[in-house]
Amino acid sequence: MAEGASLSLEHLSFSFGKTDAVNDISLEVQPGSFTTLLGPSGCGKTTLLRLISGFLIPDSGTVRINGIDQKDIAPDRRKVGMVFQDYALFPHLTVEQNLLYGLKIQKKPKDEAYALIHQTARLLGIVNLLERYPHELSGGQQQRVALGRALVLKPLILLMDEPLSSLDAKLRALVREELQDIQKDFGITTVYVTHDQEEALSLSDTIAVINHGQLQQTGTPQDVYFTPKNAFVADFVGRANFIADGGKTKLVRPEWISLHRESDVQAASKDAAAVISGRVISSAFLGENIRYRIKTEAVSGGIAIVDERTRTGKPVAIGEKVLLVLHNVYEMR
Repeated sequence: MAEGASLSLEHLSFSFGKTDAVNDISLEVQPGSFTTLLGPSGCGKTTLLRLISGFLIPDSGTVRINGIDQKDIAPDRRKVGMVFQDYALFPHLTVEQNLLYGLKIQKKPKDEAYALIHQTARLLGIVNLLERYPHELSGGQQQRVALGRALVLKPLILLMDEPLSSLDAKLRALVREELQDIQKDFGITTVYVTHDQEEALSLSDTIAVINHGQLQQTGTPQDVYFTPKNAFVADFVGRANFIADGGKTKLVRPEWISLHRESDVQAASKDAAAVISGRVISSAFLGENIRYRIKTEAVSGGIAIVDERTRTGKPVAIGEKVLLVLHNVYEMR
């Protein structure tokens, strides 16, 4: 339905009074791609969406869509769609009427408007919901309707502000997969905001990690996970153990470590990047994994986090001395 558009943010800055919400951010978003703005609450992610959509005017810098400066283009003329965290569906309108709302504002001819509604509804699998009201829908169905209300306007850019945060964990994972398929089917350029690392890693072509209004790193999910540019990125995108070694900092992810009992030195040293010793101080059963906290002087902060795949054998006991086998180590720049 929609053709992917390029989006370029050039040295964008914006302040709320004396607080810098966005500080000199530059970002290139490729046509048809899925780019996630990832960072903690209050880091400037939503402010960036509002700058792209035109609801905020940057203090400095430029927003370009398909190479065109958006400075003098009003929000309703930017061809940017927005899906909000709370979906913002009109409770007194049916699904069909919710989808029709923006088209009526655009003064689309009636036949064209209803053709767009039914085309979008078919693609989203919500044709059977058109006569229902929002309170009659599940969370996942509401999310699809909110997405449809944005897509029916055929925007060049789709902006999504934590749209899955109100769903329970299992439904969120299911809708996440559906959302990825829908985005690819429509081929629409999407900028997505979340503070959920798993969500960002699973959905994105590109992740832009932001902290305190500054862009920390841009890259593929694999880039930011395996080769983070700094300690913030390493620690925010997944869990991280840091080892100080001769003035350098090394990253070891919890799943890059396996545990061996202290007596099993020979097995522990085989094919290992390094082996360090420690003592188990706690363990948490997480279903697929057991997460151990290991007291060891070799790791910054004195506590190493280790994720071991759940086995039928007896887990390592609290208080037991262990060897931590590091299978992979990334030296931070």
